[in-house]
Amino acid sequence: MRTDKVKLIIEGLFLILFCRLIFMQIIAGNYFYSLSKKNCIRVIPSAGARGRILDHNKNIIVDSHLSYNISVLAQEFRRNKDTLYKLASLLDRKPSEINKIIRKDFISSFTPIAIDRDTSRGKAILIEENKFQLPGVIVQLVPKRNYPYGGLASHVIGYLSQIDSWRLTRLKDYGYKLKDTVGVTGVEEMFDSPLRAQDGGMQIQVDHKGRLNKVIGFREPTDGMDLRLTLELKIQKIVEEEFAGKKGAAVFMAPSSGRIIALASSPGFLPEKFLDKDSSSYVSSVISASDSPMVNRAVSGQYPLGSVFKIISTISALEQKKITPDKRFICTGRIAIGNRIFNCMETHNSQNLAEAIAHSCNIYFYRLAILLGPDLLTEYSLKLGLGKPTGIDLYYESYGYVPSALAAKIKLRPWYDGDTANFGIGQGELLVVPIQAARLMAAVVNGGKLVRPYIVEALGEKEIARAPVVEDLRLDEANLKIVRDALRQVVASETGTAHLLDFPDFHIAGKTGTAQVSGKSAHGWFVGFAPFENPKFVFCIFLENCGSSAYAVMTARQIFQRMIDEGLV
Repeated sequence: MRTDKVKLIIEGLFLILFCRLIFMQIIAGNYFYSLSKKNCIRVIPSAGARGRILDHNKNIIVDSHLSYNISVLAQEFRRNKDTLYKLASLLDRKPSEINKIIRKDFISSFTPIAIDRDTSRGKAILIEENKFQLPGVIVQLVPKRNYPYGGLASHVIGYLSQIDSWRLTRLKDYGYKLKDTVGVTGVEEMFDSPLRAQDGGMQIQVDHKGRLNKVIGFREPTDGMDLRLTLELKIQKIVEEEFAGKKGAAVFMAPSSGRIIALASSPGFLPEKFLDKDSSSYVSSVISASDSPMVNRAVSGQYPLGSVFKIISTISALEQKKITPDKRFICTGRIAIGNRIFNCMETHNSQNLAEAIAHSCNIYFYRLAILLGPDLLTEYSLKLGLGKPTGIDLYYESYGYVPSALAAKIKLRPWYDGDTANFGIGQGELLVVPIQAARLMAAVVNGGKLVRPYIVEALGEKEIARAPVVEDLRLDEANLKIVRDALRQVVASETGTAHLLDFPDFHIAGKTGTAQVSGKSAHGWFVGFAPFENPKFVFCIFLENCGSSAYAVMTARQIFQRMIDEGLV
């Protein structure tokens, strides 16, 4: 009886096995055959070089050089005591550290795991000499981003980082995968796709134990496209060197096309550190630093404009025929508006328009603002490009903010004459981005056209087609000439607020601005154009919490003196 039961059980087991074989061999045979084929094929990737970033004259700003990575293939690497200790000894690492890296970075059996990145040539040769004692250990030639000028133009360039989950979710349909390197901020992010290399690799066949049988094929990696910027390297270097140790931003731009000649934000950062695992403390420090080195102040910073806004007040008044250039107001050093006293820097006495601009007389522009009213100030601020992005080809551009009596009414806040007076000299709620200030000056210089600034001019050898003029503001050229001539007096007049910039053979025009900040030192602005007779560029020099526009003028002088000495103007 017991024998019959055992026999029945054995027959039942064989029946189950037989059914399972039928399922695997016949019903699901094609599926498992496909899996087996995939299982015996492995791909060892080979990286291409990311595209170079060049300046306007094709000078290299960023490129890539070959670096050595000591990597292991987990399928072949025998983590026994001898192999592990041998590798650890050659790399001067702890065995436990190597094991930790393998566990942390493992993706698949034949995906190389970098144990020692950007290693020395000596170490790479040492590993090659001992490769027969180190199964599964390989020396990879990997392109690494190279920054010949350190942190030069760091906010324009951006940096590279391993892809995060947020970007991977957005980009996985475009071929991005886990552990890929992507651009973050700057043109590295804006033009990540064309800069990005197409990886190649070696396709190999392995046996059921994962051992190499044969090489099936090899595909060469393809380098990314070069990116040519509008920046002029020599001018960019001068600007950044003169901003060293300061907080602020500078923009140099061609007035008719919007081509950015130099764009700097200070303090900056070192892009190369963001791909170096040993520099995590540096990355943490710059991200959390109180002086915000990661913020591109030229494009993302928003600040009160101060007396540079008097350009807009002047254009509004001339266009609306509220005054003529000969119109005079008396400056006694102070004026009562409503129940408040508003002050000027000094007593200027009688001032016409050009004198008021040259001396930056607040009393003149308080009176002019009251004459214009807040609606016209708001209208012309928006018309001249404030309160909206310029459209520059960089991410994270700020809007700024243009106040209005209507907005105040919506917020159930009264608008007073004092608000209008403050608005007329660029104070109050007004916020302006330095790139907007440069574009404002471009409109004064180029006949009233609002241009779109741009910083990339070619991908590979192909120029990027663009229409630089966004909008013709239809401003009276005679009025613009009055403004330009007055701005020249800011520098040329011995009593002008920027007379320090009056070079004998190189004529500059512009407007200073000291913008008050509650509880902190004032910001300093100098926005202008040069040379006066035939402007090659407009510029904006902005210093954050420096105390006075005099420091912005001094910085501008240092920059222009070096440009003159080096024959760049």
